[in-house]
Amino acid sequence: MKAIEKYSCFLLLFLILFYGVTKNEKQTTLQKLLFCDNMQHYKIVEGIHSNVYYQKEKEYAELIQRQADTYYAMIAEDFKWNKTDKINFILFETKEDFTSSLLYSGEIPMGVYYNGVIAILSPNLWKDKKENWQIKDDFLEKGPVVHEMIHFAVDDKTKGNCEQFLSEGIALYYEEKYTNFLWDIKENEKQIIITKKQLKENFNELDSSVAYWKSYEWVKKFVECYGEKALQEALEQKGEKHY
Repeated sequence: MKAIEKYSCFLLLFLILFYGVTKNEKQTTLQKLLFCDNMQHYKIVEGIHSNVYYQKEKEYAELIQRQADTYYAMIAEDFKWNKTDKINFILFETKEDFTSSLLYSGEIPMGVYYNGVIAILSPNLWKDKKENWQIKDDFLEKGPVVHEMIHFAVDDKTKGNCEQFLSEGIALYYEEKYTNFLWDIKENEKQIIITKKQLKENFNELDSSVAYWKSYEWVKKFVECYGEKALQEALEQKGEKHY
């Protein structure tokens, strides 16, 4: 699976744009993404740590809920993420709903974290684009749920004060740790030299697959040298600098 298909990088940093929203503001975001007055068309699957809003595809909503609740404990332990509110997911069952709610045009990602809410594109909308796509198995293994939850945890911990390349690298590093899944790129692309400065300042101008890989590589090397505790401390410091 190509990284550009899975993550569609630049949209994901809506997650960096907003922090410190109140519970009411988060509810407003949820209402906005659910078309406000049309919220009655959505049903809800409630989990221990998650709520998943859907219209017709209850089976996939339950799949998201189970996966979210399963991995929440791992993410919460590593990030010291003690959320009191449940994580809100929206399962978008048409691309039109997705683009209308997020005011987005272009390559549509499988998932995106936005201002305290995680939007997931229905697996049904991807099966025709991927060779040998096994909806349930591949969605659980390669889908966006865990990746976007990590973005949420990073955003909360840093108070929205995290560079895009670092957030992506962290999401990919921990996603591999939790699920053993890591997308790959061609060997010749791995040899391309990209500096931290380039990743930090020009992430969206770089080839997306290479930018994601190099961000993952940077985080992995940091952890190998200093450990995960140092990485988490660095995120905490970023959050403290927000004030």
